[in-house]
Formats: sequence, structure tokens, C-alpha cells
Amino acid sequence: MKIGIVISGGDGAGINNFIFQVARLSGADITIFNGGIYGLLNGSKIDISYRDLIDYSISSMPIISSGRSERYLNPKEYEQIATRLKKEKISVLILAGGDGSMKFLHKLSEYGVNCFGVGMTVDNDLAGSEYTIGFSTACEEVLHEVTKLRNTGRALPNRVFLVEVLGAYCGELTLQSAIKSNADFALIPEYMIPIEELASRVKDKLAIQNSVIILCAESYTHEYTPGFQGAIDTVAEQLEPLIGIRIRKTTLGFGLRNGDPTTEEIYQGTIAASEVVRCIKSGMANKVIVINASNKPIPVDLNTMENRTIDKEGHYFKLAKQLEII
Repeated sequence: MKIGIVISGGDGAGINNFIFQVARLSGADITIFNGGIYGLLNGSKIDISYRDLIDYSISSMPIISSGRSERYLNPKEYEQIATRLKKEKISVLILAGGDGSMKFLHKLSEYGVNCFGVGMTVDNDLAGSEYTIGFSTACEEVLHEVTKLRNTGRALPNRVFLVEVLGAYCGELTLQSAIKSNADFALIPEYMIPIEELASRVKDKLAIQNSVIILCAESYTHEYTPGFQGAIDTVAEQLEPLIGIRIRKTTLGFGLRNGDPTTEEIYQGTIAASEVVRCIKSGMANKVIVINASNKPIPVDLNTMENRTIDKEGHYFKLAKQLEII
């Protein structure tokens, strides 16, 4: 059996391990397609050895490159991809990406390709899934930044740090990172804090600690479109006059998509791979593997995939409220 693997959209740490585990558990030959969906279209493929997969499995250096599609493919292009995969004797195509990538995969499945999807986005915004590849490592990278800011805030007290975090239209990365790094506030688009209230709370914090660290989702101010950076500029402009302190700003940006994969990252990628392989061996077709609230990988239909925002009835939101982070 030969399995093709492609990633689409934003990259994420941990994908190397997922690919390795698919090869390890399936015993199949692996062909990777570089460049995302256009790589499939253009046949940009590499047959990669098990020897290379094990060596790179926990490395932060990606063995596969992604790509973004700026338009929808036409029927002729879908047919071209399907024909190419059949010619290459690829039995199954696995794609890692977000909800847009899963919509592409669903369409491709209509051309006779056996397609499986897995969530890979630092935004962690795939509907029905509690976890996507890349998310844990992104949280860890935020933790590293908050640690450094907290240290400099001790050396130079009475500072307010405002950090912009990726996440697209979902505040999940900002919210969970704030909890896991002991940041003081999480500004998320699903739950706005009035600027006067935020200013009062910042001043209260400064009365009892050396620094205040605010994580801000890139879509918090609702100026966001893909590629936008600058939500913290808007927040700082409004907040500074109210607290009377110059705000120090940091935009973490695309560095959040890389880093040494965390142990959680390795584990989640492994259980996702194990479920993909189980489904393939059992004869299933055209599924997305999601991680449910019980941390179990389950297959769902390709055509059910949408993006999501924070669940206000969920554990993380309630804990953030209890911690007064939001």
C-alpha cells in the first residue's frame, strides 16, 4: 500500500511525528506532496524513507512544505489530481489542515480518491475537535515569551506588556495560552472587556505585582482579515491614556507555528495517526479524524467540517473566568 500525505494552509509543529506514525503503524510506503493543494496539482512529490521519517520525527525542521490556495479549483483540476494519484498507485490521501482544507478534501473524494483529513492549525478552531496538530507547541512558545517578559518585569517593575497572538477568528490559542502561562489577561474576540474595566483591572494588578502581561488575540479588535497584524496597536492606543503607563508591545506572529514539539504534541499526533490507520485498515473511506472532549480520536464525515470559536460553556472559558483572566 502507498499513502500520499499533503499539508495545506498554515504549518504546525508536530506534523513530522504524525507522518512518521502513519508510516510506522501502517507499514505503507509514504509519498509526500510539497506545496499544499497546488503541490498535488503540479505533482510536487517525494518518496520519503522510513529512515528519514524516524530521524525527523521529533525535529522542529519540517520534512514537508505547505501552501495556501488563493482560489477554488475547477472540476478539470480535481480530475487532474485524481488521475495523478491513481497513476502513482496511491491508495489513500491524507491531508492535514484547517476547515478550508477539509472542504477541498471532501470535493476531491467525489472524484474517486479515498481521502482522510486531520486537523493541523495553531488556531485550534476545527469544529468538533478539542485539539489540532501544532496547538500544544504554539502554547509552549507563548509560555516562553511570557516567562521572558515576566523576568524583565521583575528587573524593571511597573511595566505593562501587551502580546499579540495568532488564532484567526478564534480566541482559543490566546485563552489557553494565558491559562497555561499565568498571563494576567486574555483578550479574545468571543468576550470583549470594556476598555475602562480593563484599565481598572490593570491598575489593580500593578498595585500588587511587578508587571502585567496581557495576551491579545489578533482578531480581538475585529479589524482582522487573514494576514492582518496590529490589534495590539489599537488596544494600546485606547489603554495607555487610561493607565498612564507606556505599554510595551510584542507581536509573536508566525514563530508560533514552529518550535520543538511538546510531549503533548507528540502524543496527540500519534493517537490521530493510529486512528487514521485503523480506519484505513478497516475499510473506511473519506473521514476526518477529530479529538473529542474525552481525548479520544474519532472519525467523522468530511462534509461536516466547519471552523469554530470558543465554547463559553467549556472548561477553559469557565476556568479563565474563575482566574479572572477574562
